[in-house]
Amino acid sequence: MAEEIDDNEFFQQDFTTASEWEIFNARLEEIFHEWKLPFVETQKSLEQNQLFRAEWEVKSEIIFFADVELSIKRYRAIFESSDEEQDEITKKKESQAHVDLTSVTNNFNIYDLNTGKIHPLAAWYGLRDFVVIEPTGNPIVNESQYRVLLSSACMTIAESNTEIPVFVHIMPHELNVYLGVCECPSMRTNFDIVALETIPPTCKYLSGLLNMFKGKIGVHYIEPATVSVRLSFSLTDFISSEYCPQKRSPFAEDASDEEFVETGVESSETFGLPYGVSMDPVNEIILHCTWPQIPENVIIDSPVYSNLNPSGAPNWSIQANFKQKPIYYLTEMCTEYLKLCENGTVLGAILGSAYHFNQSLEGGNPLDLLTESKIPSISTVITGRSNSKASVESKPERVSTPDGPLASDDLMNMLYFMFPDAQPNSLHPYNFGTVEFDPLKIKSALPDSLVFRLSLLLAICNTEFGGMSAVAHLWAEFTQEMRYRVERCIQIPG
Repeated sequence: MAEEIDDNEFFQQDFTTASEWEIFNARLEEIFHEWKLPFVETQKSLEQNQLFRAEWEVKSEIIFFADVELSIKRYRAIFESSDEEQDEITKKKESQAHVDLTSVTNNFNIYDLNTGKIHPLAAWYGLRDFVVIEPTGNPIVNESQYRVLLSSACMTIAESNTEIPVFVHIMPHELNVYLGVCECPSMRTNFDIVALETIPPTCKYLSGLLNMFKGKIGVHYIEPATVSVRLSFSLTDFISSEYCPQKRSPFAEDASDEEFVETGVESSETFGLPYGVSMDPVNEIILHCTWPQIPENVIIDSPVYSNLNPSGAPNWSIQANFKQKPIYYLTEMCTEYLKLCENGTVLGAILGSAYHFNQSLEGGNPLDLLTESKIPSISTVITGRSNSKASVESKPERVSTPDGPLASDDLMNMLYFMFPDAQPNSLHPYNFGTVEFDPLKIKSALPDSLVFRLSLLLAICNTEFGGMSAVAHLWAEFTQEMRYRVERCIQIPG
């Protein structure tokens, strides 16, 4: 008898042990309570395109179901709301998901493809708060597996009294296939998705979509359904590129000769900063023609006839998608110019020892002006007679220096641009008019002043005429000209 009792006790089962499915449901419910999902308040309806401008908060937890690792993520849009709006929001008892799904102002939002900040579920359904269950490893392709996860989501929603939609990500991740469920005290919503290789003929027109919609409802309605229609037209091939000017080098031989002959004034673009882009920054232009909230008996769209003419749409909108990093001429020039501030190379090391800055300056040593005899020597007189024209006109070509990175013609054009008084008939005179003193602008140069023109030419030299060596060459010639004028008491223009 004792052996029989021992056998019965040996085969007795313990039904208090929780299964893996029950452990998963309990852990999922704990996460929902940690995120306070049952206590989410209902907010007002979204405005047009407000969902796509909001900041998104993402919370994530890792959970295991048997030997499968799953990621539980909550996506929530954060909006700025005043205290008056919050008092009005708390009085509503409707489910937040139902408010977002049935919102009239939340239709046809403009989605920027370059941002990538919004989840596909928010773009499709207009939801501001939802939970996604997805595997961290291999995707879920077995129907029985994701049905188990959906049943767990339904039980957790019912036990925790959560009204936020819960989705399960199935199939490969790049397909964006989601199945979901949402429950509130008076309604249950199932989210399903169907992927079709080819569109059925009945679904290509509004009439077929309305028949399918009414067949799914299962209730006969006398009142016509309300329909919102949007037709989108995409343009990706642009024939004309007039707004993308070609980058032209300053002081080019073909620089507006006809304009100079007609007006006698050289074009300002010759010395101006470059403007434009190297390629078209617009990647795509989309035209949206929208008919918002119209009865179904007002419009006709069938294989035989359609009155959805884009020219008759009440609302038109244009969306432009730009390239991520277009190359702008002005941005490229300013970026390269600012890099020169970090360069500590001396001027002689850049231009070489063959370039002497003091070789042709009379009185190059300041002590010579004090110690030199007042009685001129024969060599001084001969040198002064040979340089008389240069002293009167103060032309920059007075100094004979070796060839540098800048061509002689380009260098002379730049010097004449900064010192227009060196030419009898200057093409670029300074014209300031009446300038009032402003103490707030004491450290800034006036427009079209000498400092302004020097900065402009240095930036152009850095980009168009050889980089740092061209900048050093122009700076050496500029300082040499300034020294020449100071020592001879010649007025400095600009």
